[in-house]
Amino acid sequence: MSLLTFQILEGMERGRVIHEIKPPITIGREEDNAIQLNDERVSRFHAKIQEDGGKIILTDLESTNGTRVNGHPVKMHVMQIGDQVSVGRCMLLYGSAAEIEARIRTLPAIEDNGNGNGTVSFASDVIDPAGSVGQSVDEEVPRMFPAGAPELPQGLRPVQVAQLSDILAHIHDRLQSVANAGRGNKPDDKAPADKPPVPVEVDWPVWQRLLKLEMDIATYLRHLTDSSSSGG
Repeated sequence: MSLLTFQILEGMERGRVIHEIKPPITIGREEDNAIQLNDERVSRFHAKIQEDGGKIILTDLESTNGTRVNGHPVKMHVMQIGDQVSVGRCMLLYGSAAEIEARIRTLPAIEDNGNGNGTVSFASDVIDPAGSVGQSVDEEVPRMFPAGAPELPQGLRPVQVAQLSDILAHIHDRLQSVANAGRGNKPDDKAPADKPPVPVEVDWPVWQRLLKLEMDIATYLRHLTDSSSSGG
């Protein structure tokens, strides 16, 4: 059984460290939560964290204002040491200082993000007057998976492997069709280094197919999380 540590970076409880708590746990405003947060934008029982198959799973409990991981809204997420979990005005960092340092040492060098120092920029969550959480317009949108693509699930039955393969093949096929339809002028090797990159254009129907793919993926994710929460 894994023991979990969370550091509270933002919110009324900032600076607090919750050491080595045993899952399953909940995060929320009520006293019955293992991690209680004093914030009216946090639901009474906002999110659940449990262990399954050796992985730590975060699940949003249909909270009013939602849960974000590394700046992205999630319903369910396989946690990685160093993930930033935002609920209401609060931000929690998953892992102790020692665990995060140990993970940093195991990671390959992260590619340059354009600022010349080989780091990934994380924009801070911004709360607007209406109470929604988002990104300020002049900040880079953070990556949900800064260390690279998530691992494929293991131990799937043959039918599950086939179904997952079909879904990924569908996504690949749709993305390839959009990439092939894109057009733009060939970059000029003699252009100044600070010249903006050449835009790639796609026809409106192609763009709509890409948006349809985004909706298909969102539907897949919704069905997966709904079936998981209902026990199906």
